[in-house]
Amino acid sequence: MEEKNPLLDQLDKLPQIRQFDAFPKTQPLYRKRSSRGGALTIAVILCLIVLCWNEARDYLYGQQHTSFKVDNHIEQEMQINFDATVAMPCHYLTIDIRDAVGDRLHISDSEFQKDGTTFEIGHAGRIDSIPQRDLSVGGTISASKKKNSKSMFQKEGRPAGPHQASFSRTSHIVPDGPACRIFGSMNAKKVTGNLHITTLGHGYWSWEHTDHSLMNLSHVIHEFSFGPYFPQISQPLDASVEMSKEHFAVFQYFVSIIPTTFIDAWGRRLNTNQYSVNDYTRTVEHGMGVPGIFIKYDVEPLIMTIRERTTTLTQFLVRLAGILGGVWVCAGFGLRVGDRIMRVAGKTLGSGEQETSPEQYAASYSSAYARSSGLTGISSRAPGVPSYNHHNNQVPHRWMDGSPASASSASGFMSGVRDKTASAFGTLTGGASHRHTESMQQRIYSEEGRAW
Repeated sequence: MEEKNPLLDQLDKLPQIRQFDAFPKTQPLYRKRSSRGGALTIAVILCLIVLCWNEARDYLYGQQHTSFKVDNHIEQEMQINFDATVAMPCHYLTIDIRDAVGDRLHISDSEFQKDGTTFEIGHAGRIDSIPQRDLSVGGTISASKKKNSKSMFQKEGRPAGPHQASFSRTSHIVPDGPACRIFGSMNAKKVTGNLHITTLGHGYWSWEHTDHSLMNLSHVIHEFSFGPYFPQISQPLDASVEMSKEHFAVFQYFVSIIPTTFIDAWGRRLNTNQYSVNDYTRTVEHGMGVPGIFIKYDVEPLIMTIRERTTTLTQFLVRLAGILGGVWVCAGFGLRVGDRIMRVAGKTLGSGEQETSPEQYAASYSSAYARSSGLTGISSRAPGVPSYNHHNNQVPHRWMDGSPASASSASGFMSGVRDKTASAFGTLTGGASHRHTESMQQRIYSEEGRAW
């Protein structure tokens, strides 16, 4: 059945609309649908959906553009946020920082808090096995705006100061427990430095000496970052664990800090720090080294700016129109080329569907039209003409006025009537067929020209 569109049919009847249309459409009579074309249509639609979704995502979320420049900001200090659990009692652990200037700072309990607890790994893992969340610029800035649902506190429940990060409370506090959770924030000079976590009597001079059987520096780092503390932004050392059965184990981390500025598509800005880290673990003999956890950090003299850029609405619409039109036109051209190749291959192999020329189509159409009109089966005898036997030349004995006629005169007269009648009907049939054939050829050529 032919597909009908009443609206298009009504528009086609208007001569002004037909003259204005710069893209003539092939009528359904000359269209041939196939399963191959339907499959290609479905594939093209799926491809268009994917491409349009990518363009919409670029328009809504944009793309990240990274740039570097020399750090010309003069800052004397930077904030260090640290949260870790060490498999040793808190009493035997000491925390110090030594920087490139030569200053040594002992971190007291007023800056870093120590809670006795049990050593549990939980969801922590090795550094190389921790999946890092790849947040977009907008997602990173939004995550920095989120506040920790748990209250901020320092030791003895005092509220956190302006530089103090909001760390969650220790879930399982055990006074003088076998493990120690160390967490807090402090300001240090913005130069190369080294954060040490060692045991009493090893490394730095102390009146007290830690028993070697109690030394176990296996640890889980829950949080380690520089700058303002954002719990929702993941860092490389977050949720990392290092284990060792040796009493004189040395855990070394080499951290390279890069000041980073995030700018999203709406102009929101976030100044923070990112870092990369390499870790190294070794065992030393007694008196040949200092066991402990050493985090050496170095500040790069560069600033990395990550900017989120999106396209304008006009660019989005133009690119969307180009994708829709380009893919559809290329798919149609590819389908026509494929059909032409298959027809040529079918002719070469002597099989397949043969291409019908316009002349053959017109001839078959005219013959079918003549058969449907009942003109091809007409005899040379016209209606109302008496029948006669041509071979015996037998005619009626009387003609018209009732007078007898000779056989020869009657035969000649009937022959003339027969020739004139056959000529008239032949001309009628042939003329109609000729006129219709010529019209069909012109129409077919016109439609093929429009299609191509």
